[in-house]
Amino acid sequence: MRICHRELKPYPGYEAHVTMMLQTDRNGTVPIDELQRMLRSYELREGESMEDISIPGVHEGQTIALRIFRPAEMIPNAPVILDVHGGGFTRGSVAIDNDRCLKLARYSGCLVASVEYRLAGETVSFPEPLLDCHRAYLWLSENAASLGGDGTRLGLHGTSAGGGLCAGLALYLRDRGEPTPALTVLNCPTLDNVPSTSKHQFGSLAHWDVPYPQIGYVQYAGMNRGITPSYYALPNKCEDLRGLGPHLIVTAEYDPLRDEGLAYGLRLLETGIPCEMFSAPRVTHGFCAVDHPLSRWLHRGIAASFRREFGLEITEI
Repeated sequence: MRICHRELKPYPGYEAHVTMMLQTDRNGTVPIDELQRMLRSYELREGESMEDISIPGVHEGQTIALRIFRPAEMIPNAPVILDVHGGGFTRGSVAIDNDRCLKLARYSGCLVASVEYRLAGETVSFPEPLLDCHRAYLWLSENAASLGGDGTRLGLHGTSAGGGLCAGLALYLRDRGEPTPALTVLNCPTLDNVPSTSKHQFGSLAHWDVPYPQIGYVQYAGMNRGITPSYYALPNKCEDLRGLGPHLIVTAEYDPLRDEGLAYGLRLLETGIPCEMFSAPRVTHGFCAVDHPLSRWLHRGIAASFRREFGLEITEI
Protein backbone atom coordinates (compact mmCIF):
# COMPACT_ATOMS: atom_id res chain seq x y z
CA MET A 1 0.00 0.00 0.00
CA ARG A 2 1.37 3.42 -0.93
CA ILE A 3 1.65 5.61 2.14
CA CYS A 4 -0.10 8.97 1.96
CA HIS A 5 2.13 11.82 3.08
CA ARG A 6 -0.48 12.82 5.64
CA GLU A 7 -0.02 9.43 7.30
CA LEU A 8 3.67 10.04 8.02
CA LYS A 9 4.40 10.80 11.66
CA PRO A 10 8.04 11.90 11.77
CA TYR A 11 10.18 11.25 14.80
CA PRO A 12 10.06 14.49 16.85
CA GLY A 13 12.87 16.71 15.65
CA TYR A 14 12.98 15.22 12.14
CA GLU A 15 9.82 16.87 10.80
CA ALA A 16 11.70 19.41 8.67
CA HIS A 17 13.94 16.71 7.20
CA VAL A 18 11.00 14.53 6.15
CA THR A 19 9.26 17.57 4.66
CA MET A 20 12.40 18.50 2.74
CA MET A 21 12.69 15.00 1.31
CA LEU A 22 9.11 15.30 0.02
CA GLN A 23 9.95 18.45 -1.92
CA THR A 24 11.43 18.09 -5.39
CA ASP A 25 12.79 20.41 -8.04
CA ARG A 26 12.33 20.15 -11.81
CA ASN A 27 14.93 17.39 -11.99
CA GLY A 28 13.12 15.27 -9.43
CA THR A 29 15.66 15.87 -6.68
CA VAL A 30 15.29 17.29 -3.20
CA PRO A 31 16.16 21.00 -2.69
CA ILE A 32 19.91 20.89 -3.32
CA ASP A 33 20.87 24.15 -1.59
CA GLU A 34 19.19 23.23 1.69
CA LEU A 35 20.40 19.64 1.60
CA GLN A 36 23.98 20.67 0.82
CA ARG A 37 23.93 23.24 3.64
CA MET A 38 22.81 20.57 6.07
CA LEU A 39 25.31 17.99 4.87
CA ARG A 40 28.30 20.34 4.73
CA SER A 41 27.92 21.85 8.22
CA TYR A 42 30.33 20.51 10.84
CA GLU A 43 32.17 21.40 14.03
CA LEU A 44 35.95 20.97 14.20
CA ARG A 45 36.80 20.81 17.89
CA GLU A 46 40.09 21.70 19.53
CA GLY A 47 42.74 19.07 18.82
CA GLU A 48 40.83 17.55 15.89
CA SER A 49 42.19 17.81 12.36
CA MET A 50 41.18 17.40 8.72
CA GLU A 51 43.89 16.91 6.12
CA ASP A 52 43.60 16.40 2.36
CA ILE A 53 46.10 14.14 0.64
CA SER A 54 46.39 12.55 -2.81
CA ILE A 55 47.26 8.95 -3.58
CA PRO A 56 47.99 7.20 -6.89
CA GLY A 57 44.82 6.28 -8.75
CA VAL A 58 43.74 3.27 -10.75
CA HIS A 59 44.98 4.61 -14.09
CA GLU A 60 48.34 6.07 -15.04
CA GLY A 61 48.43 9.75 -14.12
CA GLN A 62 45.21 9.56 -12.11
CA THR A 63 45.14 10.59 -8.47
CA ILE A 64 42.54 9.97 -5.79
CA ALA A 65 41.88 12.49 -3.02
CA LEU A 66 41.55 11.30 0.57
CA ARG A 67 40.41 13.47 3.46
CA ILE A 68 42.01 12.33 6.71
CA PHE A 69 40.22 12.93 10.02
CA ARG A 70 42.10 12.63 13.32
CA PRO A 71 40.38 12.90 16.71
CA ALA A 72 41.83 14.92 19.56
CA GLU A 73 42.56 11.72 21.49
CA MET A 74 43.55 9.35 18.72
CA ILE A 75 44.57 5.86 19.78
CA PRO A 76 48.29 5.22 19.24
CA ASN A 77 48.75 3.14 16.10
CA ALA A 78 45.04 3.71 15.49
CA PRO A 79 42.78 1.44 13.46
CA VAL A 80 41.63 3.01 10.20
CA ILE A 81 38.08 3.43 8.89
CA LEU A 82 37.55 4.12 5.17
CA ASP A 83 34.45 6.27 4.68
CA VAL A 84 32.57 6.29 1.36
CA HIS A 85 30.14 9.19 0.90
CA GLY A 86 26.69 9.06 -0.62
CA GLY A 87 24.97 11.13 -3.28
CA GLY A 88 23.17 8.59 -5.44
CA PHE A 89 26.41 7.57 -7.22
CA THR A 90 26.16 10.70 -9.40
CA ARG A 91 26.58 13.49 -6.84
CA GLY A 92 28.23 14.26 -3.54
CA SER A 93 31.80 14.61 -2.33
CA VAL A 94 33.87 14.01 0.79
CA ALA A 95 32.62 17.39 2.03
CA ILE A 96 29.12 16.05 2.71
CA ASP A 97 30.59 13.53 5.16
CA ASN A 98 32.75 15.94 7.18
CA ASP A 99 30.46 15.93 10.21
CA ARG A 100 29.85 12.19 10.00
CA CYS A 101 33.58 11.44 9.78
CA LEU A 102 34.52 13.81 12.58
CA LYS A 103 31.99 12.19 14.90
CA LEU A 104 33.10 8.71 13.89
CA ALA A 105 36.74 9.59 14.62
CA ARG A 106 35.81 11.44 17.83
CA TYR A 107 33.73 8.63 19.30
CA SER A 108 35.94 5.75 18.15
CA GLY A 109 39.41 7.22 18.65
CA CYS A 110 40.30 5.87 15.21
CA LEU A 111 41.71 7.50 12.11
CA VAL A 112 39.06 8.04 9.43
CA ALA A 113 39.79 8.51 5.71
CA SER A 114 37.07 9.60 3.27
CA VAL A 115 37.63 8.81 -0.41
CA GLU A 116 36.78 11.10 -3.34
CA TYR A 117 35.77 8.44 -5.83
CA ARG A 118 34.77 9.25 -9.40
CA LEU A 119 31.05 9.89 -9.80
CA ALA A 120 28.91 8.02 -12.29
CA GLY A 121 27.77 9.94 -15.35
CA GLU A 122 28.15 10.04 -19.10
CA THR A 123 31.79 8.94 -19.09
CA VAL A 124 32.06 7.10 -15.74
CA SER A 125 30.18 4.03 -14.53
CA PHE A 126 30.82 0.70 -12.82
CA PRO A 127 33.46 -0.47 -12.06
CA GLU A 128 35.40 2.84 -11.91
CA PRO A 129 33.93 4.25 -8.64
CA LEU A 130 34.35 0.86 -6.95
CA LEU A 131 37.94 0.56 -8.18
CA ASP A 132 38.73 3.99 -6.70
CA CYS A 133 37.43 2.80 -3.33
CA HIS A 134 39.39 -0.44 -3.69
CA ARG A 135 42.59 1.46 -4.45
CA ALA A 136 42.05 3.71 -1.41
CA TYR A 137 41.47 0.67 0.84
CA LEU A 138 44.62 -1.13 -0.33
CA TRP A 139 46.66 2.08 -0.11
CA LEU A 140 45.58 2.50 3.51
CA SER A 141 46.42 -1.11 4.29
CA GLU A 142 49.96 -0.50 3.03
CA ASN A 143 50.55 3.12 4.06
CA ALA A 144 48.44 3.77 7.17
CA ALA A 145 51.57 3.95 9.34
CA SER A 146 52.60 7.16 7.56
CA LEU A 147 49.36 8.71 8.84
CA GLY A 148 49.66 7.36 12.38
CA GLY A 149 47.36 4.42 11.72
CA ASP A 150 47.47 0.64 11.68
CA GLY A 151 46.94 -0.83 8.22
CA THR A 152 46.24 -4.27 9.63
CA ARG A 153 43.04 -3.03 11.29
CA LEU A 154 40.73 -1.60 8.65
CA GLY A 155 36.99 -1.00 8.55
CA LEU A 156 34.45 0.29 6.01
CA HIS A 157 31.72 2.86 6.55
CA GLY A 158 29.36 4.04 3.81
CA THR A 159 26.05 5.86 3.53
CA SER A 160 23.42 5.50 0.80
CA ALA A 161 25.36 5.00 -2.46
CA GLY A 162 28.46 4.81 -0.30
CA GLY A 163 26.86 1.92 1.57
CA GLY A 164 26.34 0.11 -1.72
CA LEU A 165 29.96 0.76 -2.67
CA CYS A 166 31.16 -0.57 0.71
CA ALA A 167 29.05 -3.71 0.36
CA GLY A 168 30.39 -4.24 -3.16
CA LEU A 169 33.95 -3.58 -2.00
CA ALA A 170 33.64 -6.15 0.81
CA LEU A 171 32.58 -8.74 -1.78
CA TYR A 172 35.36 -7.68 -4.16
CA LEU A 173 37.98 -8.00 -1.42
CA ARG A 174 36.62 -11.42 -0.45
CA ASP A 175 36.73 -12.72 -3.99
CA ARG A 176 40.30 -11.48 -4.49
CA GLY A 177 41.54 -12.92 -1.19
CA GLU A 178 42.52 -9.46 0.09
CA PRO A 179 42.36 -8.15 3.69
CA THR A 180 38.88 -8.50 5.17
CA PRO A 181 37.38 -5.37 6.81
CA ALA A 182 37.03 -5.79 10.57
CA LEU A 183 33.54 -4.29 10.23
CA THR A 184 31.53 -3.07 7.24
CA VAL A 185 28.91 -0.46 8.13
CA LEU A 186 26.11 0.14 5.62
CA ASN A 187 23.94 3.14 6.48
CA CYS A 188 20.72 3.25 4.41
CA PRO A 189 22.56 1.45 1.59
CA THR A 190 21.66 1.04 -2.08
CA LEU A 191 21.92 -2.71 -2.69
CA ASP A 192 19.41 -3.77 -5.35
CA ASN A 193 17.27 -2.62 -8.26
CA VAL A 194 14.24 -4.84 -7.69
CA PRO A 195 10.82 -3.48 -6.64
CA SER A 196 10.06 -3.65 -2.93
CA THR A 197 7.32 -2.74 -0.51
CA SER A 198 9.32 0.19 0.87
CA LYS A 199 10.04 1.57 -2.63
CA HIS A 200 6.32 1.42 -3.36
CA GLN A 201 5.34 2.94 -0.02
CA PHE A 202 7.90 5.75 0.10
CA GLY A 203 8.88 6.24 -3.53
CA SER A 204 8.14 9.96 -3.34
CA LEU A 205 10.72 10.37 -0.58
CA ALA A 206 14.41 10.73 -1.37
CA HIS A 207 13.85 11.54 -5.08
CA TRP A 208 12.95 8.02 -6.22
CA ASP A 209 9.99 9.12 -8.37
CA VAL A 210 12.16 9.98 -11.37
CA PRO A 211 12.47 8.41 -14.85
CA TYR A 212 14.29 5.08 -14.75
CA PRO A 213 17.42 6.21 -16.69
CA GLN A 214 17.94 9.06 -14.19
CA ILE A 215 18.09 6.83 -11.11
CA GLY A 216 21.62 6.90 -9.74
CA TYR A 217 22.18 3.16 -9.40
CA VAL A 218 20.88 2.66 -12.95
CA GLN A 219 23.55 5.01 -14.28
CA TYR A 220 26.24 3.54 -12.03
CA ALA A 221 25.52 -0.11 -12.86
CA GLY A 222 25.14 0.66 -16.58
CA MET A 223 21.56 -0.61 -16.80
CA ASN A 224 20.59 2.51 -18.79
CA ARG A 225 22.89 1.08 -21.49
CA GLY A 226 21.42 -2.41 -21.30
CA ILE A 227 24.20 -3.88 -19.14
CA THR A 228 23.33 -6.70 -16.74
CA PRO A 229 24.52 -5.42 -13.36
CA SER A 230 27.36 -7.12 -11.52
CA TYR A 231 26.77 -8.11 -7.90
CA TYR A 232 29.68 -5.83 -7.03
CA ALA A 233 27.44 -2.97 -8.22
CA LEU A 234 24.21 -4.29 -6.66
CA PRO A 235 25.39 -6.59 -3.83
CA ASN A 236 22.00 -8.12 -3.03
CA LYS A 237 22.34 -10.00 -6.32
CA CYS A 238 25.26 -12.01 -4.94
CA GLU A 239 23.96 -15.51 -4.29
CA ASP A 240 26.76 -16.60 -1.93
CA LEU A 241 27.66 -14.29 0.97
CA ARG A 242 29.93 -16.76 2.71
CA GLY A 243 33.37 -15.53 3.68
CA LEU A 244 32.41 -11.94 4.42
CA GLY A 245 33.36 -10.24 7.68
CA PRO A 246 31.00 -8.72 10.28
CA HIS A 247 28.48 -6.12 9.11
CA LEU A 248 26.32 -3.42 10.68
CA ILE A 249 23.30 -2.28 8.66
CA VAL A 250 21.21 0.81 9.42
CA THR A 251 17.82 1.32 7.78
CA ALA A 252 15.12 3.96 8.16
CA GLU A 253 11.40 3.26 8.45
CA TYR A 254 10.35 5.81 5.80
CA ASP A 255 13.23 5.07 3.39
CA PRO A 256 12.54 3.54 -0.04
CA LEU A 257 15.78 1.56 0.45
CA ARG A 258 14.68 0.08 3.78
CA ASP A 259 13.69 -3.39 2.58
CA GLU A 260 16.82 -4.15 0.57
CA GLY A 261 18.98 -3.27 3.58
CA LEU A 262 16.91 -5.52 5.85
CA ALA A 263 16.94 -8.32 3.27
CA TYR A 264 20.73 -8.16 2.94
CA GLY A 265 21.16 -8.24 6.71
CA LEU A 266 18.90 -11.27 7.08
CA ARG A 267 20.78 -13.07 4.33
CA LEU A 268 24.07 -12.38 6.12
CA LEU A 269 22.67 -13.77 9.37
CA GLU A 270 21.27 -16.83 7.60
CA THR A 271 24.74 -17.42 6.13
CA GLY A 272 26.32 -17.22 9.57
CA ILE A 273 27.91 -13.78 9.07
CA PRO A 274 27.72 -11.58 12.19
CA CYS A 275 25.38 -8.69 11.39
CA GLU A 276 23.84 -6.01 13.59
CA MET A 277 20.72 -4.31 12.25
CA PHE A 278 19.00 -1.16 13.42
CA SER A 279 15.88 0.24 11.77
CA ALA A 280 15.45 3.85 12.84
CA PRO A 281 11.79 4.68 13.52
CA ARG A 282 9.81 7.31 11.62
CA VAL A 283 12.73 8.87 9.77
CA THR A 284 13.72 8.77 6.12
CA HIS A 285 16.79 8.45 3.94
CA GLY A 286 19.79 10.44 5.17
CA PHE A 287 18.34 11.09 8.62
CA CYS A 288 21.79 11.05 10.23
CA ALA A 289 22.52 14.43 8.62
CA VAL A 290 20.20 15.99 11.20
CA ASP A 291 21.90 16.96 14.48
CA HIS A 292 19.55 15.16 16.84
CA PRO A 293 19.90 12.89 19.91
CA LEU A 294 18.91 9.86 17.81
CA SER A 295 21.57 10.63 15.20
CA ARG A 296 24.23 11.22 17.87
CA TRP A 297 23.26 7.98 19.64
CA LEU A 298 23.60 6.09 16.37
CA HIS A 299 27.02 7.63 15.60
CA ARG A 300 28.22 6.59 19.06
CA GLY A 301 26.81 3.10 18.61
CA ILE A 302 28.54 2.66 15.26
CA ALA A 303 31.81 3.84 16.82
CA ALA A 304 31.38 1.35 19.67
CA SER A 305 30.85 -1.47 17.16
CA PHE A 306 34.06 -0.51 15.37
CA ARG A 307 35.92 -0.49 18.67
CA ARG A 308 34.57 -3.95 19.48
CA GLU A 309 35.66 -5.42 16.16
CA PHE A 310 39.06 -3.71 16.39
CA GLY A 311 39.61 -5.32 19.80
CA LEU A 312 39.47 -2.02 21.70
CA GLU A 313 37.86 -1.29 25.05
CA ILE A 314 34.19 -0.36 24.70
CA THR A 315 33.52 3.07 26.17
CA GLU A 316 30.10 4.26 27.33
CA ILE A 317 27.74 4.98 24.44
